Amino acid sequence: MKIIKISAIWCPACIIDNKIWKKAKEDYGDLDIEELDYDFDEDEVKKYEVGKVLPVVIFMNEDVEVERLIGEKSKEEIYEAIERNR
Repeated sequence: MKIIKISAIWCPACIIDNKIWKKAKEDYGDLDIEELDYDFDEDEVKKYEVGKVLPVVIFMNEDVEVERLIGEKSKEEIYEAIERNR
């Protein structure tokens, strides 16, 4: 599983979610997360057809999108998504 996390430095929900993802990295240890900035990685972000609501987290399995989380999510929602896609 690969996780693509798209956020922006000006996004309050992204700042909150970043803390949860930092903890998830510690708890799971083996998460493959590619972090993209909505503004600075514009060409790469366009490939994922991201709208205006951030953050966007895309779970990939062998380069195929299997789930997408859009907007601020609770720790429980994020951990449940990780478990579903492991």
